[in-house]
Amino acid sequence: MKTVFLLVVPLMVALFFTPQIQRNTCRSYFSYFNIFFSSDCYYNPDLDDDILGIIQRHVGVHETHQVQTDDGYLLTLFRIPRQNPKGVIFFQHSLCTDARIWVSQYNESIAFFFWRAGYDVWLGNTRGNYFCKKHVSLNPTEAAFWNFTFHEIGYYDNHASIEYVKRQIGGSKITYVGYSMGGASGMVYASTRDKDAVDSVKLMVVMSSSTQLGLDCAGFLKYTLFIPYNLQGIVSFADPLFVLNRQDVWYVKIARFLATHFSCKKCMLLISHLFTGFSQDDLVPDLINMFIRVHGSEIPLKIVYHYYQTYISDGLFRRYDHGEARNLEIYGTKEPTSYPLENIKVPVHIVHGANDNIDCPTANEKLYNTLSKNSTVYGKLMVEGFNHFDFLYGRYRNEKVYSKILQILDDINRKE
Repeated sequence: MKTVFLLVVPLMVALFFTPQIQRNTCRSYFSYFNIFFSSDCYYNPDLDDDILGIIQRHVGVHETHQVQTDDGYLLTLFRIPRQNPKGVIFFQHSLCTDARIWVSQYNESIAFFFWRAGYDVWLGNTRGNYFCKKHVSLNPTEAAFWNFTFHEIGYYDNHASIEYVKRQIGGSKITYVGYSMGGASGMVYASTRDKDAVDSVKLMVVMSSSTQLGLDCAGFLKYTLFIPYNLQGIVSFADPLFVLNRQDVWYVKIARFLATHFSCKKCMLLISHLFTGFSQDDLVPDLINMFIRVHGSEIPLKIVYHYYQTYISDGLFRRYDHGEARNLEIYGTKEPTSYPLENIKVPVHIVHGANDNIDCPTANEKLYNTLSKNSTVYGKLMVEGFNHFDFLYGRYRNEKVYSKILQILDDINRKE
């Protein structure tokens, strides 16, 4: 028995921790039950690499840039440069993530799809995430560092990033593609800095933009947001020890390890449907471990509170509610002021999934109807069968979404 033990333990350690032996990806959900021996499973180096390593492996060129916002945050941007490009595209990520989501589909990654189509690709990052932990005077261990919502991300981060990209490319206008919170922050930017947006952005694509989130949206998610929102009387939103998804704490590391090695991936997918909506398309089995790896970037509770305020106001897309007294000081009104979406002059293309529980179709219709006719000249796209995550990991994401965005961009280029 002792001899068997001495042989088995080193073998199991090798299976889990030796890249040449470890298989971390399977082509079917069932194969994850037999991942170490199934011929349907293989080792994918992207899962163990950083964003620059992934870009280098599949494209071969990349740049890293740093931008300072007007309120002192230092943001990291990644670029996949193109010589004589058709145009320039700036991608902004969602909540709890960072720029890695755009290169997390291996060789078929969204960023690579547009780069191979001839575009100069820039990947944005927002304050507080894995790549943006610096400020000119604040430290991530200080409460003041985390005192922000998607308002500051739109007003400061998007503005600073877009203006920087514009300067780097010689003043040309760019295409902005924002997913989920990246779409919401894009709407904040385009409505509060409408003149800057007109000068710098030729088209704004917002996918599952999470702006007009009413009581008929969000499915199970609104009940989970309810919990931290009602703790705010006990724990301050600015407490740096109460930031969600801190990557450096032991329980997040353990949770990610267990999720990666959990065999019943289909079970995880069905649980996620409670939050994101049922998907007819379904998340590609090969991508599920990468999905686990790149989701989980830090966010302050104030963002959660801001989103929940949108839900309980039945979809009013407005600034953060500080309470009547503070609102009077900041906004001059007892209630927080709404974002002037009707003032947006940049052309906006709205994309959403018919099965999305987080950003449901009624919310997108409300957003579309709020915008002026001049800003909706390129219309909208509802993707049948898509839930919230299918825009990143759905089997037909390029065919049903990104190829259609390319068609719009090609039409714009022909007219210029």
